[in-house]
Amino acid sequence: MKKAIKLVTMAAAVATVGAITTAIVSAWGDNSGGRRTYTVAEINKGDLGNKIVFNSIKDDSLKAGSIKDERNFVAARDASTGNNGVNNVWQNNEITVEEGKTYIIRLYVHNNNPNGRNAVAKDVSTNFSLGTVVSTEQRVDGYINSSNATPSKYWDDVVFKSNNGKKFYLDYVEGSALLENQGVGKNGGVKLADNVVTNGVKIGYDSLNGEVPGCYSFDNYITIEVKPVFESSEISKTVRKLTDQKFSESVNATIGETVEFQIMYKNLNATQVSNTTLRDSLPKGLEYVANSTKIYNSTYPNGAAVTSDKLTAEGINIGGYKVGANAYIRFQAKVVDNSLTCGTNRLINWAKAVNYVGTSTNVNYFAVQDSAEVYVEKTCEQPKEEHKCEVISGVYYGKEGKVVTKEVYDKECTTPKTEHKCEVVSGVYYGKNGNIVDEKTYKSECESTPTPTETHKCEIVKGTYYGVNGDTVDYSTYKAQCEKGSNGTVDTLPKTGAASIATGVAGLGGTVTVAGYYLASRKQLKKYYLSKK
Repeated sequence: MKKAIKLVTMAAAVATVGAITTAIVSAWGDNSGGRRTYTVAEINKGDLGNKIVFNSIKDDSLKAGSIKDERNFVAARDASTGNNGVNNVWQNNEITVEEGKTYIIRLYVHNNNPNGRNAVAKDVSTNFSLGTVVSTEQRVDGYINSSNATPSKYWDDVVFKSNNGKKFYLDYVEGSALLENQGVGKNGGVKLADNVVTNGVKIGYDSLNGEVPGCYSFDNYITIEVKPVFESSEISKTVRKLTDQKFSESVNATIGETVEFQIMYKNLNATQVSNTTLRDSLPKGLEYVANSTKIYNSTYPNGAAVTSDKLTAEGINIGGYKVGANAYIRFQAKVVDNSLTCGTNRLINWAKAVNYVGTSTNVNYFAVQDSAEVYVEKTCEQPKEEHKCEVISGVYYGKEGKVVTKEVYDKECTTPKTEHKCEVVSGVYYGKNGNIVDEKTYKSECESTPTPTETHKCEIVKGTYYGVNGDTVDYSTYKAQCEKGSNGTVDTLPKTGAASIATGVAGLGGTVTVAGYYLASRKQLKKYYLSKK
């Protein structure tokens, strides 16, 4: 569970290194999936063509001191061995590091096109990626980038290993980046920006403009220096319940219970350290108990109260410690329900120890951290299940969820049958009585327009007399209701007489039609006068 980390003040640097690290592939590679290799003879023969390709020569016939496989273009050596030119001994794959030494990492850049200044690679940049996690091994990756090369990105690595199993990280020596070539980097080289270990820097032959011509005459060597910084402290974090005798890495507790944490710190430096800082990070669900922090060390073997309650805030200074010396910090925390969820909650509590180490101005301190865990079970009452308008195991529940009789259930919960009279529902035809019928019957019963009852008022139809109310009457009543004039004598013709018919139809403009109605009315008149005899 223990972790050790190198903390960097340059936030941008951390972000960039992290981004580069995610793309790392072990050993050599490129963004084309693996490039072809060439011998010098094949390139001179024209096998490469007009392409711009970096670091693709693999030729065992090259003289001693040459890089015979350019895909292995990142290597390292002990700086204390001195600069022996072509006789320098470079480790291409692994190198063992020792505390207190400085190491040189080299990155080789060669545009393999033989056409010199007629085959210039553009936007050429290089960078190194140093690890950010303390470990017994550190892999350093080197990159070559070019906008018009094929492939356009190349990488290789070298692995640094601890000689004694002790954890370390590599501290870049600021200002050590150097470019050497026969152009701008001639006679001792030209300094490169420290960005070479973050987002990269441009290189070049005539200037640092990113332009690198082809052929051996224009090849480049980029070097940086690093120092291994070994783990300077050890930390462990444990926890117990107040009723327990021993501490462990985890414990089960209940809401409202108080637990006690213990942080053990040990100085692993080769020399005494001072101003060691400890800080604890309590998660939600754990609340620091005020005035509960105590320290146990050689000065206070029986423990002493720490007057500051800043352990879980900015941290506390626990003083200086000789090589191998240690200290114990204990404090209490209460389990509180301020963010717990139903079920099992895992509360992880981290502690961190800090020592100031390293030679770079961008590395402020070295820190290790460890955690302990508290498991809390939270039981939540399940909401009462309501049964509304349900029948469960023969029990009837009404619309309010109460147990009722079947009669009440039917009344409250049974939906009355819907009657469909003269309706079409989902393609089904219902007739005038609500029964299902075919379409023809539906139209007959529901869509036909009823013939209005004909009313005859003061009319004689087929020898039948109709009075003023349209009811059937005898002739005397008919005559009294319908033919009586103002002076008591008959002075009008029946409604069906020639005058009324002729006048009505004549207004519509048809002589023939009038004549037709006139002739028809004569038959009615004749029948009328005959009936009077």
